[in-house]
Amino acid sequence: MRFIIVLLVVFLTVATNVFCEDYSTLNIFAGTNSEDVKVHFVVADPLGKKTGYNPLLTNSVAFPTIANVNEIIGASYSTTRMASEDEYGNVDVENESIEFYVRPNIRGMYTITFYGISDTSFRYNLSVHDSNNAYNGPKETEFFGYISSGTTMEYKIYVDPTPGAPAPTIIKEVTFQLLRDDVNVAYKLNQLGDDKFVDSLIRMINLAEKLSIKCDKPKGHGKSKGHNKKDKVCKPAIAVLNMFIKRLEIASRKCDKPQDCDEEPAWLAFRKEHGKDKNFKDFFKEWDKDKWHKWKNKCKRFITDEALNIIRGDAEILIQDLGGKTKPDKKEKKTKNDKHD
Repeated sequence: MRFIIVLLVVFLTVATNVFCEDYSTLNIFAGTNSEDVKVHFVVADPLGKKTGYNPLLTNSVAFPTIANVNEIIGASYSTTRMASEDEYGNVDVENESIEFYVRPNIRGMYTITFYGISDTSFRYNLSVHDSNNAYNGPKETEFFGYISSGTTMEYKIYVDPTPGAPAPTIIKEVTFQLLRDDVNVAYKLNQLGDDKFVDSLIRMINLAEKLSIKCDKPKGHGKSKGHNKKDKVCKPAIAVLNMFIKRLEIASRKCDKPQDCDEEPAWLAFRKEHGKDKNFKDFFKEWDKDKWHKWKNKCKRFITDEALNIIRGDAEILIQDLGGKTKPDKKEKKTKNDKHD
């Protein structure tokens, strides 16, 4: 009888391990379509444990194949070369790809910190399986971004491996400096117009940042009846960033007629809407003295689809962080004048 009871206990233990095994996984793939390593990342789990490759921890930027930070149990980080095959069957190993993998994953906020080794655009794919090994969300979630040499960028991902839980929530940390970096990297990669156009975009970001500071330092004290003065002062920063996006969209057009790519109608509409608002006084005072007015008829304005998507996306996140909404132009439609890759 005792023998049977022992066997029963062993059987129940094995069965519990088999049927309750956690198959949840988190996969992150990153790459830059480059032969050289230009970006690496470190993942921190909800407990603060980290795994990945941090180039700041070593003087060598040689091609690493494993993590130099490896604290998360069940996680791995590796760098490999992606092979491509041409129409004749010839295989060429050319581009780097980085993979982070962890099983199982725990519920909570994960932080991905990207490290730029050189100025580059990059992409990363995210896939999550729940504890039953079922996809939790879209099978492929792909993101694109720019990063400058020696800088970092953060994404936060809330993951819940419980079957039936909502898909992961992804949050990108965007600052005015990151937006400036976006513009500068796009210019260095020949994805944005000449230096005069780029300078004017950077100055718009600077002016928006100055205006945003007033969000934390409203004039006067307290609240007027039914009105928060802080909200009122924030509006110019949001409006300037929306105008910044509008300029990028105009620059992206491939125009048969020069007037179709002219910024002036958009600026006239912007001034008509905000010119008499005293909260925009500082912006117009500085912008009207800007060198852009001497250059605008001679400079080269263009932006690639990749640059437009990345910079516009980050500007929209910043607008939302300031409490505003993006302001798409209802008249903006895809026509034969729009640029396509």
